[in-house]
Amino acid sequence: MNIFPDDLDKLGLPVYFSVGLHPWNVQGTTWEKQVEKVKTAAGKTCVLAIGETGLDKTVNNPFEIQQQAFAAHISIAESLKKPIVIHCVRSYSEMLAIRKKSDLSVPWIFHWFNADEQIAAELVRKNCFLSFGHMLFNEQSKAFRVFKTADLRQVFFETDDAGCTIREVYAQAAGIRKMQVDDLRTRIMDNFASCFHQ
Repeated sequence: MNIFPDDLDKLGLPVYFSVGLHPWNVQGTTWEKQVEKVKTAAGKTCVLAIGETGLDKTVNNPFEIQQQAFAAHISIAESLKKPIVIHCVRSYSEMLAIRKKSDLSVPWIFHWFNADEQIAAELVRKNCFLSFGHMLFNEQSKAFRVFKTADLRQVFFETDDAGCTIREVYAQAAGIRKMQVDDLRTRIMDNFASCFHQ
């Protein structure tokens, strides 16, 4: 589960979570204070990852400020050696450029991945994980096509707020790859241990 900076003080937080400033919430005058909250919380053992953060060209928030906030999240994640959960909409070329030109060691997890095979291959080569969800139920989606041949060592699954359960996502994914759900679950647990050093 992802927690936003302003929600950190609320009761009932899950045992483990990620914390980050979503690009939808990056505001020109307040984002630095929000990122400071992320930085303060990020060192806690209950915070497994930084994010959801990233870039989104479909929102009105200035792209340059999104890039600055994203760079700040990368710095936090690298200093703590924690993975980053990435929100990326129409910004894969920028993401790849950042990943390629930087000496970044922590894994990036692309939330709700839905890009083409070439982008998927380049991300996987750069120590990125692809997280799939409800788009696996749409055979016309890029996510469905990519997942059919994706390297299962670089995959995660999610529900986000799409109205399906994680069991349904696993069952669909196992059906696509013609494998047993238990075998797929074991593979993903190995990925979790590798990515999060658990």
